[in-house]
Amino acid sequence: MVSSKKRGSIMVRIERGKVLIYRVFDIAEEVDLARLEAILAQSQLETRVRVDKKHRPSVVVRNAPVRLKLGEVIVRIGDTPHVCEGYATVMDYGVLSIALHLPIPRGLEWSGALKLADAINNTGVSPAEIDAVARKKSKEICEQIRPALKNPSEWDVYEDYVTWFIEEVSGIGEATDLLEKADVAALLLSENKEKLAKASSEGIIENRFQYARNDLVVIDWNSAVVIEPSGQMEIADVIEFALTHLLEVRFYDDLLDKRLAELYDAVEVNRRRPWLRVSSLAHEANTRYLEISEVMERVDNSIKVVGDFYLAVIFRAAIRRFRVLDWQQSITRKMGSMARVSDLLQGEMNVRRSHTLELIVILLIAFEVVSALFK
Repeated sequence: MVSSKKRGSIMVRIERGKVLIYRVFDIAEEVDLARLEAILAQSQLETRVRVDKKHRPSVVVRNAPVRLKLGEVIVRIGDTPHVCEGYATVMDYGVLSIALHLPIPRGLEWSGALKLADAINNTGVSPAEIDAVARKKSKEICEQIRPALKNPSEWDVYEDYVTWFIEEVSGIGEATDLLEKADVAALLLSENKEKLAKASSEGIIENRFQYARNDLVVIDWNSAVVIEPSGQMEIADVIEFALTHLLEVRFYDDLLDKRLAELYDAVEVNRRRPWLRVSSLAHEANTRYLEISEVMERVDNSIKVVGDFYLAVIFRAAIRRFRVLDWQQSITRKMGSMARVSDLLQGEMNVRRSHTLELIVILLIAFEVVSALFK
């Protein structure tokens, strides 16, 4: 006998929607978006990302990102080449997000969606090919907008994410019925082989949010499901913003590890060197501290949430799920270590300077004594 849940899973079909496949890269310390728009002015392929009027009171985007239309991008998923719509979003804090919008076949059953999720994330060469296509597009865009980039960089680490953006589903009444009639957790985990335990499923779908009866958002660390009959992309954009924040905190956490290691090595090698070298190390530590503080403040101020309105709740939930706050705390601890290293170096420099001055005074006194004896 087939359970009602299984019967429901077979009946649930995605009638209209798309899969948003993201690859997010760090490309520079900062991007001059005004200059970027000037560079792209003649292409007419860019636009500023905006928040619609319904959500504007709850979310404030400072220096809104610039989005470029990349046109059709062909990528192989599973054994089949697929035509996706490509978009690139450039953030002023030096992040580039490549998004491939893969149309979902009309009437796709939920079991078919699970197979598609598995193909996108796990099966064969698909993930590697998506990575390669996205990285190629990233490099092409960086070359095109290089004059707008401050201190261009290429970091090997990137963030990947998948958002199932569904506009119409058949086989359910209200949007929350999908949680009962389909295995949403399996879709989020791209699990097409194993039957998930109840505890695993509940732990994932508890991160769900709803504004109206016909919409739904479920956020996990590697993917999300967004049911939005209006087709408005603000929720997907906010999740993308949170993803770029995650990449930046990971980047600066890694950078701090390298800078601290360099400082420790330099202190060890130069601990018996003249105080001028110690002064140079202290200056470098202070410079790195201020540099990273400025960048992190710019990232934090890029999007502000006011109150507990729906879009603000979604942004906070994505930040929590991506564990951005944990990374920020790690950065804070390491910046504290860098500040302490700077203080120690400054103290050592002052001690050496004091010893040098004392030696000079002693030499002057000795000179005066010797001169008096000779006279």
